[in-house]
Amino acid sequence: MKLTTRAAQHLAKLKALGFDVLATDDFAEIEELVQQTGKPFRSPMFDTRRNDFTEGRAFWLFLKLDGEIVGGLAAQLIGLGQESFEHYIARSTNAQYGIEADLEHVARPLNDRLRGDLIYLGDLHISDAARGKRQVLREYVRLCVILSAMTWPSFDWVFAHIPYQHRSLQDVYGFASITHGAFTWGASAPFLRTNDMAVIYHAKADLLHSLLIDDPDEAAKNKRKG
Repeated sequence: MKLTTRAAQHLAKLKALGFDVLATDDFAEIEELVQQTGKPFRSPMFDTRRNDFTEGRAFWLFLKLDGEIVGGLAAQLIGLGQESFEHYIARSTNAQYGIEADLEHVARPLNDRLRGDLIYLGDLHISDAARGKRQVLREYVRLCVILSAMTWPSFDWVFAHIPYQHRSLQDVYGFASITHGAFTWGASAPFLRTNDMAVIYHAKADLLHSLLIDDPDEAAKNKRKG
């Protein structure tokens, strides 16, 4: 119920800003909707043209403005089992990018913590019509996190990659932790993967804690008004 309540709050704030969302796992239509966002490329991990996604494994949350698709964000469940995060990254990178990626190592905090069932958020793209609206981005991404937790309640961690220059968005997205220098690559690195890239993440316990407290952003606004 708390997840549902928080999702409704984020959605209401988006609507007040003039936006709406569309959540779908209809993989036959997702590629067409992604194209409407204007995204110039697809992340191999979320490319429906090369992945045989099945119902319950992934979904997309699209952002709408005046009935038009202006943004997209995807979520998928990764069951690591006993596999280490580092081994998974090396294996999936080689398979998805079609190269022998030279992954030298994954930062220890990530390899020690990210285990079990992971929710991976990626392929975020906002068109020019909605870009620069920080509050919209905040409600949109946080809504996707909540919907992901509702879809896969047994998850252990949720994570996303974030370029170094966008590191301040960790707080906007609502993630509890960030690890800089997440991956160290050798001569062969995948497209858009660099040694200064960070990973933002939080455990289920972090998400559950956030549901027990008032939105700190709202508390700060009320304090300023007082």
